[in-house]
Amino acid sequence: MDVILVPGLWLDGSSWQEVAALLDAAGHVTHPLSLRGLTARSADRSGVMLADHVALIASTIDQMGGPVALVGHAEACGLVHAAVNRRPERVARAFHVGGLPSAHGTYVFTGFTADAHRDTADLEWRGSADAALAALRERQRDGYGNGVDSLQRLTDERRFDVPATIVATEYTTDDIRRWVAEDADPAREVARLRDVTLIDLPSGHWPQFEHSEELARLILESLPTPHSATVDQKRVPAGLGGGISDPA
Repeated sequence: MDVILVPGLWLDGSSWQEVAALLDAAGHVTHPLSLRGLTARSADRSGVMLADHVALIASTIDQMGGPVALVGHAEACGLVHAAVNRRPERVARAFHVGGLPSAHGTYVFTGFTADAHRDTADLEWRGSADAALAALRERQRDGYGNGVDSLQRLTDERRFDVPATIVATEYTTDDIRRWVAEDADPAREVARLRDVTLIDLPSGHWPQFEHSEELARLILESLPTPHSATVDQKRVPAGLGGGISDPA
């Protein structure tokens, strides 16, 4: 299956390198995206809007020959969900890693703190020991996002039929269930998804670096491949939103 990987809004497509290699080795074809304005610190960001990023994801879907999987990280989960809204019939499953599918009428950054892209101790160590990772972090653009933090405009009800997996990293699946029960903005859309799986993957804000093997395995478990592996998951009982279910 074609797997489109969308980085968080301070990273480029190379941030998916380790996860992409594992998915490719299992027989899938990965497409890590570098969103406009995020290829380098010197990239032109003038006039970049949320719609530009969503259009890139949607056009990438259009270039594929069949159903695709979409994987978003952190704030890009809102972009992925907007692309699902545009192409619900083409998306086999959406993965939201360390983020939530922001709802219609909310902002992409809803629910994220100002320091959401902070480093963890492990990533700090790896950045000092891994030249490639250090170079990536040098290219990332801290503070980027003001131009794309506009309201979500979601109009296709079929988006709720697309299966979704939400990977809780800096928070837990218990937090998500609580947010759903409270009708909190970050989780309002989750309550309406008809087929959603919640998985705990305790890590920092950068699971594609810190836990790349575990993240790749849990993605593989939901894709049609004989090479799927097992990752520890927290079972989520049904009953919230009518669609939250146990991982298969």
